[in-house]
Amino acid sequence: MNPGIIYLLGAGVLFFTKDKLRQSIAIALSIIAIIAIYTLPVSQGLTIPFLDFNLILLKVDKISKLIGLAFAFFGLCSTIYASKLADRKYYTLSQLYIGSSIAILFVGDFFSFYICWELMTISSYFLIFNNEQPITKQTSYYYFIMQMVGAVSLLWGILLQYTQTGSLELTSIEYGLPFFLLAVGIKLAFIGLHTWLPQNYSNVPFHISVLLSAYTTKIGVYALYRLLSGTKLLGYAGIITAILGVLFALKQTKVRKLLSYHIISQIGYMITAISVGTALGASGGIVHLINNVLYKGLLFMVIGVIIYRTGKEDLIELGGLAKKLPLLTFYAIVAALSIAGVPFFSGHISKLVIKKAVHDQILSWGLYLAGIGTSLSFLKVIYFAFFRELDEEVELNERSDKAMLFSMGLITSILLLIGLKPHLLTDLLALDIKLHYFSLKYIWKGVEPIIIAIIIFKVAHDLIAPHHHQARNMDIYPLLARGINYLSKALSYIHNGDLGRYLLWVISTLLILWIKLLSA
Repeated sequence: MNPGIIYLLGAGVLFFTKDKLRQSIAIALSIIAIIAIYTLPVSQGLTIPFLDFNLILLKVDKISKLIGLAFAFFGLCSTIYASKLADRKYYTLSQLYIGSSIAILFVGDFFSFYICWELMTISSYFLIFNNEQPITKQTSYYYFIMQMVGAVSLLWGILLQYTQTGSLELTSIEYGLPFFLLAVGIKLAFIGLHTWLPQNYSNVPFHISVLLSAYTTKIGVYALYRLLSGTKLLGYAGIITAILGVLFALKQTKVRKLLSYHIISQIGYMITAISVGTALGASGGIVHLINNVLYKGLLFMVIGVIIYRTGKEDLIELGGLAKKLPLLTFYAIVAALSIAGVPFFSGHISKLVIKKAVHDQILSWGLYLAGIGTSLSFLKVIYFAFFRELDEEVELNERSDKAMLFSMGLITSILLLIGLKPHLLTDLLALDIKLHYFSLKYIWKGVEPIIIAIIIFKVAHDLIAPHHHQARNMDIYPLLARGINYLSKALSYIHNGDLGRYLLWVISTLLILWIKLLSA
């Protein structure tokens, strides 16, 4: 059985369950899913005939198992984290969202892939949508429109692939490349197609931000791996995504918006790795995906606790939290060191594999610059939120955050374990990677961007510090929509059903043609 079904069936049960039992059932679903995924044999397990083709409802390989374990584990942690805030809607939709994300990893045909893709979109839309908050209502519509454009593009790509090959087997695509690129690009928040992500992830309730941070874009990366791996030109697009993502992040003062842009930047690393087209590159991208699920989710959890205890998330208003929330500070530092790729932390492992896989000098330098920007961003967050002293201390409320801190402790433990025992991941992927992760050469490669970032932070401290200004909105699509609206109004003025005006246009056209003929 496809392990995603565990969550999909569980969502129905949770909808009709009493409040007291929902959390226990949701936690049990994730534990069952973890066990089910871990014990799945690597094979094609379930194929059923449907019309003129076969649906492959269960196809297991090492990549899908590893990502599935990360998804299910994070599902467990996010459920525990949200226990004080979750309601019937959250429990039901979150299980649908997690379940469809996991199910898509284990299908082997385009029909099933598309159904899961759409179920992800619909469940995440209703998670975001809140009729009582105008900003969330507006951004959820925008999210839905962007995702529907991607869905229609994916459908066109699948139809072209099927009509040309006669097969719906999920494999590297041969036809409909532009449609697949657009669909995958929107899902993974490719730069230029990313605009739906920051405005949604930074405006929804924080426990929903935590959940969203782990799945949607990662399924986009997984689709890239399955369908478009080895598309060389995407490597350069990945570097542009990594660098611009981190530059946009540096301009932000609201932490969740900064983290949202950093999702985009880290996706750039994965795009670049997968575009190389080698087993090493693909493995580096997948390991980075798994790391990103964990440490980026942990960072969203950190800011969630800050919002929960202080009611603030703007770096301008934060400071001195290290003294008041020492355990949270520890979690934040571990997550920041992991995403920065510091040796002995998890990000060092995946970034090193990616750098070894990339031989193009332009791509290598791009990764290097993105690494400096990443370190700089999290120096900014850690210093200004936790260690800067304010004239007026940030007040904490008395809300209990024990469940939140416990779930964060689980993720932190796994991150530290991966950082100290890197072969745990590479062995699961059966990779023969002969890298001495902790040799002086590679330790220096991991530390060098941090040192440069610290120097820049010291020199340009006033420039990097959060300021009272509104970061410019780089979204061109509302402007495009206004242009289309203006054009449609102009056309409606001409095409208004007035017979006299139509006759005038016809007579004018005939008159112009007659004059043209006379002058010939």
